[in-house]
Amino acid sequence: MAQSLEGGCFCGEVRYRITGVAVLQLMCFCRDCLSMTGTDGYAGYMIKSEDLQLLKGKPRTFEKTSKEGRIVIKNFCGTCGSSLCGQTSFGLTSIAAGSLDDPDQFKPTKKVFVKDAPNWARIPHHLEEM
Repeated sequence: MAQSLEGGCFCGEVRYRITGVAVLQLMCFCRDCLSMTGTDGYAGYMIKSEDLQLLKGKPRTFEKTSKEGRIVIKNFCGTCGSSLCGQTSFGLTSIAAGSLDDPDQFKPTKKVFVKDAPNWARIPHHLEEM
């Protein structure tokens, strides 16, 4: 069943809409995500890339090759710096769950790269490890 969720950055400069259901909802503890968020993990609301519609503004982008050899593309607000989403090389976009207008729509079921988490990380032990 299709849904419509909206979100955006802290200052309101960039707004987006998601039309479709999440393919996957996960917590990631890889070093790249830790660096990008500045905390112990990343809450990723994964959708098909074609289900993301930009409503307002244009995010800035930063691209890097991860230690696994994948291209990591981070989109963020150029005004306030809020993390918005990232594109994957396999046709999915990972929305930063905290940027959703209703972050309670994020219901993670998986966790990844737990071995990379710092010893002070808040690991949700009830989530299945991928």
